[in-house]
Amino acid sequence: MPTAPQPNVTWRVSTASQLPMHNWDGDYVVYNPLSGNTHILDIVTGEVLKFIAAGPAPASAINGRIANFLELPAEDGNIARHVDEILDLLDDLGLIEPAGEC
Repeated sequence: MPTAPQPNVTWRVSTASQLPMHNWDGDYVVYNPLSGNTHILDIVTGEVLKFIAAGPAPASAINGRIANFLELPAEDGNIARHVDEILDLLDDLGLIEPAGEC
């Protein structure tokens, strides 16, 4: 079941250290040192994780970054819904966590 957009939530990586990740031909491979699992992410999901790995970011900023990456208007509601799904996935994988409300 899709979640409601959460533009005020700030996200951060779940580890204290840098997440080992690599972009190979449009797919991101990332290792989670907390779980010991390696994940293959599509290019958009990888870009979301890369942006959060650079520093905690609110969902609204992530939406804007991805809209720019996809060369779409930031006001496109589909972007926000898709980014929320990506954030839920990355949270479920234990790669990111909410850092609080901004």
